[in-house]
Amino acid sequence: MGYRDIVVYLDAGADCAARLRTAIDVAAKHQARLIGVDISTKEAQEGESHDLALAIEDTFTSAVQAAGLDFQYHAARPEAHTAEQLFSHSADILVATQPHPDHRHLSNSSVPKEVLLTAGVPMLVLPAGWTGEDAIGEQVIVAWNFSRESTRAVHDAMPILKAARKVLLFVFASNYSDQNADVQEIKRHLEHHGVTVALAGWRDTGQTDFTSALFAVLDRESADLIVCGAYGHSPLFEDVFGGATPNLLNNISMPVLMSH
Repeated sequence: MGYRDIVVYLDAGADCAARLRTAIDVAAKHQARLIGVDISTKEAQEGESHDLALAIEDTFTSAVQAAGLDFQYHAARPEAHTAEQLFSHSADILVATQPHPDHRHLSNSSVPKEVLLTAGVPMLVLPAGWTGEDAIGEQVIVAWNFSRESTRAVHDAMPILKAARKVLLFVFASNYSDQNADVQEIKRHLEHHGVTVALAGWRDTGQTDFTSALFAVLDRESADLIVCGAYGHSPLFEDVFGGATPNLLNNISMPVLMSH
């Protein structure tokens, strides 16, 4: 099963053009319909951003028509806050950008975090300042920990994993070994789907944390996308006590495909 419907969130912020460019690239690669959802706030429709907000639909339509894609467009109400009101449920994957500190007032505050938690749909979260010029999904790292969330993420990302040149399976555990039966089992499962897999495990000795180890592997392997589960603990727990999800949602360099 591939991606047939992809939602990209649109606003009057500086990151929207690159977000749309990446969403078009992903939709074209998977021959999917691209659904643009305008999530502008009331503030975006006033002042300096007014003209940009008015042009969102025309800009989206022109770009997808030039790419030869099937498309739809929706404008969410400024007061929308649920996944349903933000047109999240009728999609195979959502595309958003982490909030930019200078532009967060221009787009609905439920995106990305609240929609990621409630939609039941995987989300590709691009870092603020993303240019849209680099390819996504050529060399992917899967952050795997045998949890429900990482299992969901692997299956949600399968169309991307199958199309990737290389997939790195990253496991962070105190007893890690390439030969562990559970590691080999998930590797074989991916290979059975036609995924080219290499192991990139890290033995947890207590000297570093999961996120630091993951980014050390990323630097070494030149991956262009992280696939991972989101919020294995409650969002409040991770926000207060720390966790991988807030760190990955706020990373400054790497697109992340997350499932909850």
